[in-house]
Amino acid sequence: MIRKFKNVLIAGLLAFASITFIFTSCNGKKDKNAGREGFQHFSVKSFRNGTGWGYRIYQDTAAVIEQPFIPGMAGNVSFSTEEQALKTGRLVEQKLENGIFPPTVTMQELDSMKIKY
Repeated sequence: MIRKFKNVLIAGLLAFASITFIFTSCNGKKDKNAGREGFQHFSVKSFRNGTGWGYRIYQDTAAVIEQPFIPGMAGNVSFSTEEQALKTGRLVEQKLENGIFPPTVTMQELDSMKIKY
């Protein structure tokens, strides 16, 4: 009787362990942002301002960042081309997607992207 009980107990524990393993390791592909707070889906659009170009970062359809000037610089200097504005906006977008907040842009990053200021 005790031997039968042990066998049933062992079989039950093995079944429980197997089911737990299956649900925790084989639940399909996960979103890279799953479980992370904050922003997740972004897009970048350029806009023309009075002195040059800027960019907006959108989360879904809502603008979450509007940057009319080159970030990280003293004063109000706009990007000279749309391409430079979009390149910098994509860097900020990438930082947000990787959970970096605030998504500051350094002078070294601007230089590495060949942004003229």
